[in-house]
Parts: sequence; C-alpha cells; structure tokens
Amino acid sequence: MAEPHELTLPELAATGLSPAQAKALFRSFHQGLEFPSPLTAVKNERAPGVIKTDFRLPDGLAIEAVFMDWGKEKKFVCVSSQAGCPVGCRFCATGRMGLKRNLTAGEIIAQVYHFAKTEKITNLVFMGMGEPFLNYDRVTKAVRLLNSELGQNIALRKIVISTVGIVTGLEKFGRELRALKLAWSLAAPEEKLRRSLIPYSALPTIDETIAAIIGYQKRSKQRITIEYVLLKGVNDSAKELEKLFEISRKIDSHINLIEYNPTGKEFTAGDVDAARTYLKKLKANVTIRRSLGKEISAACGQLLPSHVVS
Repeated sequence: MAEPHELTLPELAATGLSPAQAKALFRSFHQGLEFPSPLTAVKNERAPGVIKTDFRLPDGLAIEAVFMDWGKEKKFVCVSSQAGCPVGCRFCATGRMGLKRNLTAGEIIAQVYHFAKTEKITNLVFMGMGEPFLNYDRVTKAVRLLNSELGQNIALRKIVISTVGIVTGLEKFGRELRALKLAWSLAAPEEKLRRSLIPYSALPTIDETIAAIIGYQKRSKQRITIEYVLLKGVNDSAKELEKLFEISRKIDSHINLIEYNPTGKEFTAGDVDAARTYLKKLKANVTIRRSLGKEISAACGQLLPSHVVS
C-alpha cells in the first residue's frame, strides 16, 4: 500500500480530502518536505562539486545517490531506482550486487529531497543504481511527483532516464512521458561483444532496441543520447567506432562518450579524446561526458554502498 507522500494530488483527493486539504497536504510533502523519510543517511563523502550519500533502507538494504554542482545554477541529482541491479554490466560496480529489490516511489523521491533541503535541484539523471525501466511504474510515479508545480517543479525536459534498451519500457515511455530525455547505454555496437559486457539474459537485441526507439521518437520527436563507455582494447577500435556511428545514423541521436571510471582490474579507460576525433571525421554528432567524483567512487558506474547487506 502506498504511503501518503507517494500519492499524486488526484490520488490524495480521492482519499476523501477536500481539494484545498489535498493541495495543502501535497505541498507540505513535496515543497515543505515534511514527511518521515524512508531513507537514513549513514555516510556522506565529498569531492569538488560532488556529494555522495549512502542511504540505509527500512529493511537494512543500501543504496547511493549523488549530488553534482555543475555551476551556473545547474544542480543535478543522480538517482537510484533499484537496490542493486539485475543487468550486471561488467564495467559497473553496482552490477556486482545483483538485484536486491525495486525501490518504492517514496524511496526514489527521498533521495532528491535529501539534497533539496539545502540546494535548489534543477536536473535529475536516473543513472544511479539499477535499470529504471525494470522498475517502470515506481520510477514514473516518482517523476510525476518531482515534476509537480506544487512540489519541486523539476521540468520534465531536465530529467533523463538511462536504459540498456528495455523495449517494454521504451514503448510505455513514448506513450506516457514524451517530454523526458532518454539515454541508451549501448556498451558495444556488435551483438556478441555487447552481450559479453551486459550479460543480462533478457537483454533485447540492438535491432529490437532501435525499432523501439524509432517508435518512441515518432511519438516524442525527441533526440536521444547514445551513452558509450570507452574500454581500452575492448570496444574502442576503429571498426567498433564505425559501427557505433552507423547505429547513431539509424535514429535521431548524439553519441556521448564516457571515460571508464575504475571499478576493478578487468578494464582500463580508452582514449575518449582520440575516439571523439575519429568519430568527428566520420561526421558523427559526438560529445564527451566528463565525470565528477571519481576520487570518491561517485562517478558513472562506481556506485556500490560500503554497507551492502547480502
């Protein structure tokens, strides 16, 4: 059963409250942040422009979320959608946990509200722990609460959902939340290598994902981002970059190269500057994501709570 702070305004009103009472209660939850948080902050780590917080959940499980200050009033929260992750990307620390469980909508919004008590949050990226589209209903419920003008009023166009390409989520997303931004974590442009790096048994094929993205874009008219973690000697050859470029041409997209952030000894970082130069020669639309917080294991792919409960 949903907690009161997990209810949308119409859902609150349906409990028997008057419209004025429902609005006042909703505001107290989502502007005043006046509800018992389901999360307990047990550890904060800081680096320039970054705060990483370890949270304990009511059942003792653990998650992390990250606040990033990019300057010029751009203040992001990197949000987790699951405790652990079932996808198991080999270059991502969270994948080592496996999936413990999905987070509730209340646990998702509480990550943002933890930082919103002291900062004006402008952007959200669902790029923390978990695959958002495998917790679709709770993630989208949290998005609606965070977007409400009676709450934090975070614009949908400033919220990014990152997925490995879960087709059912992409299909719903195109129908329900077209204004949000979408990022596709590709890992490799060739199927065998991709499945080696993302050993999720239910992973859709590249072609299936492209078809779903085309359907999404017909409805949304939104350009997507192809996220590509560059791994030295694994997915950074000229052949693979050319295949990546060919995939990017099949959909309205730009390529975002991500420098691998250390999570163990299996991989090392590829040369993102050289890869960008090569892709530019191919006339690709390409940028580089510069990560914050690597020194405190708060950068892309590094989230793994220090107090994980098995």
